[in-house]
Amino acid sequence: MIEVRAEQPRMGLVAIRCENSPYVSYSGNMKNCYLCSGSEYDEDCYYSFFLYNSKDCFGCDYCRECTLCYDCVDCLGCYNSNFSQDCQNCTDCEYLYDCIGCQNCFGCVGQRRQNKMIFNKKVDDYEKKVKKMKEKMTQDEIKGKVEKLQFEVPRMYVHQMKNQNFTGDYMKNCKNSFHCFDTTDLEDCMYCNNSEQLKDCLDMSNSYYKSELCYDVMSEMELYNCDFCVTCFYSNDLMYCENVHNSNNCFGCFSMNHAEYCIFNEKYSKEEYFKKKAEIVEQMKKTKEFGEHLPSTYAYEDSNAAMHWPE
Repeated sequence: MIEVRAEQPRMGLVAIRCENSPYVSYSGNMKNCYLCSGSEYDEDCYYSFFLYNSKDCFGCDYCRECTLCYDCVDCLGCYNSNFSQDCQNCTDCEYLYDCIGCQNCFGCVGQRRQNKMIFNKKVDDYEKKVKKMKEKMTQDEIKGKVEKLQFEVPRMYVHQMKNQNFTGDYMKNCKNSFHCFDTTDLEDCMYCNNSEQLKDCLDMSNSYYKSELCYDVMSEMELYNCDFCVTCFYSNDLMYCENVHNSNNCFGCFSMNHAEYCIFNEKYSKEEYFKKKAEIVEQMKKTKEFGEHLPSTYAYEDSNAAMHWPE
């Protein structure tokens, strides 16, 4: 299997249905974007990571449905807001943390539906005072004051919205889903992260849009009944495949499109396919290879993990 993968050409960047979006990877349906990763349905966005359904954003991570935002993290539905984290539906704000429905607020923490506040205090002449404060204080001083406020204001133990029977964090519209993080619209799932619209899935990462009955799959869209796959799209009944698109009933295949009943990139009849696949799976079980994910072809030091856990 590994030898077959090494013989196939590979895409330098994984970008699906993108328009005028150079250096966008592991992303889909992007327009006029640059250097974004793991993002979907964005327009005119740059230097962002896991950004969804957003427009005119720069340097934003784990944000959804935001517009004209800069340097924000884990924000939802914000407009013209900068340097903010864990905020929802905030407009014309800066340096916020855990605020919802706020407008014209600066350096605030834990506020709900407030207007014209600076460091959690109501003020008059908001615009003039913000301008004067920016002239007097450095960015580090502003962030330091916000950080101090974070220790003074109570916060929820988990970030969640409209969930039922769940465990995890940063979850929205999830049902019967456990140990999931940064997920939306999940049902009957476990151990998923950075995923949306999954059902009956387990051990998924960077997975999206009407995928069902999948196990141990990464960087995919619209898969059905697929296991141990990476960067596969719009397919069903795949196993141990990588970079396979618009295909079905493939085992150990790499860099293929519109394929059917293939094993190690070779075509078989329907009857031959299921017979040979069963034989291979049985042999893999004997050698205890079955159930293990495909080994990475990237050096550990080039991965995101190396930033947090250096060897």
